[in-house]
Amino acid sequence: MVTNMKKGILLALFFCMVGFATPVYAQSLQQQINQLPSGSILELAPGQYSEDLILDKAIHINGNHKVKLFGKVTIISDDVEVNGMQFLGEQGIVAKKVKNIKITESSFQTKRFPIYFDSVINSEIMEVEISGEEGHYSKKSHGISLYKSKDIYVKNNRIKQMQDGIYLEDSVRVTIEGNTITHGRYGTHIMYGENIQLLHNTYAHHITGIMAMMVDDLTIENNSVKHQNALNSSGLTLYQTTKVNIVHNAIRENSIAVQFQQAESVNMSDNIIASNLLVLKNIQPKDILVTNNKFYGNVLVASSGSKGITLLANSYDDYDGEDFDGDGYGDSVYTVTSTFGQWVLKNEYYQYFIGNTATGLLSRMDTNISEANALVDVKPVIQEGQVWQLSFSGKHFIMGIALFILLVFSWRRLK
Repeated sequence: MVTNMKKGILLALFFCMVGFATPVYAQSLQQQINQLPSGSILELAPGQYSEDLILDKAIHINGNHKVKLFGKVTIISDDVEVNGMQFLGEQGIVAKKVKNIKITESSFQTKRFPIYFDSVINSEIMEVEISGEEGHYSKKSHGISLYKSKDIYVKNNRIKQMQDGIYLEDSVRVTIEGNTITHGRYGTHIMYGENIQLLHNTYAHHITGIMAMMVDDLTIENNSVKHQNALNSSGLTLYQTTKVNIVHNAIRENSIAVQFQQAESVNMSDNIIASNLLVLKNIQPKDILVTNNKFYGNVLVASSGSKGITLLANSYDDYDGEDFDGDGYGDSVYTVTSTFGQWVLKNEYYQYFIGNTATGLLSRMDTNISEANALVDVKPVIQEGQVWQLSFSGKHFIMGIALFILLVFSWRRLK
């Protein structure tokens, strides 16, 4: 006979068994965020998470480089920081009408728009890595997108295989520094911007490294812009820009180094410009000063006449003038006009004949017979260490005499 005590024990055992058999579900990330007070730090447990998050309070989320998120993060609160996460979903981080946002030490391999800021103020994107998939850039989105944003600092990021590495539209006071951006359409694309700084960045393998359109007050300083060498590619293109400083950059191995398209008030100085097919392509420029630059191994310096652009006190590797008065400048002007260079622009295969006897003769003819509107540098710098005097080499003299005797002897034998 079952007593009441035995019934109670059996009932208790039953509930214990049921309790242990029922799975206990962990809280989602969004539930954890919702329960935290504003200003909290959320340290995420390592693992993979597949959910979209809405950050509607000031919070610092730290993935400690061990979290993979297959979802989008939407930021609608000020004072949010996201650190140490890997984004692998459809989209990465979207922030709109907020301020004091920090995105740091994270990676993005999303299908579209890894980082998208709209009307964001006083924020940072630092030490992130953005990688797009293989394929044509027309099917990709931008890496970092900044719309109508102010006081944004983008530093030390690595971006590759996106449509535009960094895209700015209608943004003000943006500093882009120390980034490496490769293999896209434009490395940095600026539309309707003001007070933009591009400092110490590396741009390589784009259609155009830096594209600035209708921008006022732009600084391009200490950047490496190289290998934009597809047909009509350019290192820099400035379209309807004003007040631009291009200083201390290395611009090399591009099809076109710099394009000025209705650009105005540009100072281009102290740059190293080397191994470009064309250095300056000018379309209705105004008040462009190109001074104190070093030109090495370029096929053609400029493709237009002198109107709107001034070359002054630059150093050219093919300048063969003398400095008799010792002031450091050549006594004859450097003429940019180049018949051979114009041929190269029409057929790029002509570049392989640079340096032969025929092209040398053409260059000398251009120097002595130039058009009235030809672009010239009236104070070309004499390169340091360049000696303007005749020298005698006994070894080469003896070799020349021996070669001459051998040729005469061979000719007499054949005769």
